Amino acid sequence: MFKTKKIFSFCMLAAVTMTLATSCNNDWEEEQYEHYISFKAPLDTKGSSVGVTTVYVPFTRYNDQGEPLYGSEGESHYQLPVIVSGSTSNPDNLTVNIAHSDTLPILNMERFSTREALWYVDMWDYADVPTTINISEGQDVALLNIRLHLSGIDLSDRYLLPITVADGAGYKRNPRKNYATAMLRILPYTDYSGVYQAGNLRFYIVSGGITDPEPGAMETVQTYTVDQNTVFFYAGSFNESSLLRKNFKVYARFEPTSADGMRGKVKLYCENEKMNFVENKEATYTILEQDDEVQSYIMRRTVIINDIDYTFTDYLTSLGSEVNYNVRGSMTMERKLNTQMPEEDQIIFE
Repeated sequence: MFKTKKIFSFCMLAAVTMTLATSCNNDWEEEQYEHYISFKAPLDTKGSSVGVTTVYVPFTRYNDQGEPLYGSEGESHYQLPVIVSGSTSNPDNLTVNIAHSDTLPILNMERFSTREALWYVDMWDYADVPTTINISEGQDVALLNIRLHLSGIDLSDRYLLPITVADGAGYKRNPRKNYATAMLRILPYTDYSGVYQAGNLRFYIVSGGITDPEPGAMETVQTYTVDQNTVFFYAGSFNESSLLRKNFKVYARFEPTSADGMRGKVKLYCENEKMNFVENKEATYTILEQDDEVQSYIMRRTVIINDIDYTFTDYLTSLGSEVNYNVRGSMTMERKLNTQMPEEDQIIFE
């Protein structure tokens, strides 16, 4: 009797093992998820662009000879990954339809309500977005090549490129809206644009010709590309989150004085006469390049702007009264560049 029970138990165990093995094999071989079409565009979780995808692109794309790739400065592109999801390879040749997304007004209202000065501006007129993209059998990722026309664009407007996967034959768009739609915050960069550390930059209130000895501190200053040698930033403590920011733009034009371009002058100027902007001293810049002490393939590129000294009038914050400021000091921007890959592929700079 005991032997019979034992034999029966072994038989049951073998049967269960075979069932599990067969089940595992089927799960491995058969598709567990739909082959949905989506974009690789992870949303920002911090900074001034939470809920959209910040994309850094060169202001001008150059060829191997150092000439503008598309014939002139301000012409660039971004390659947006289009993904076929699933646990097995894409089994079909697909033609995926791409279209303009109409969700930008909804995003603006949900994020900023009636504060229109903070609304994102549709960038569709500055971009050539292909209407279709082909994805071959066995291919799970394709790159949507988006041409960008950046010359003359005013980045005090917060430009956003809204793109979506449109319906079509032979494929399914991802049902999750954040996957099937990309909201791209395009930020073109040059050697001089980016976020500067401004711990050594101070602003002082000036009243009756007397400068208050207690300065206000600044942590960072973000500069935005105007052209290949010019950036702009917001005066004093104004920043991108300010509703008044467009009235307080200061331009900085970098003028090399050395043959290698690593040293030069920085000409500060302003186009808004109401700011009463005065450049008290000519600023200078220095670029330093140094290999990382730990990671030999990383090159640290540092831009230092010294001798910043300008005054301006804030005529809008307190209506009916004006406040004069003197801003002076220095600021520094560092990029860690991987020398084993093209700089244009490094879309996030520290």
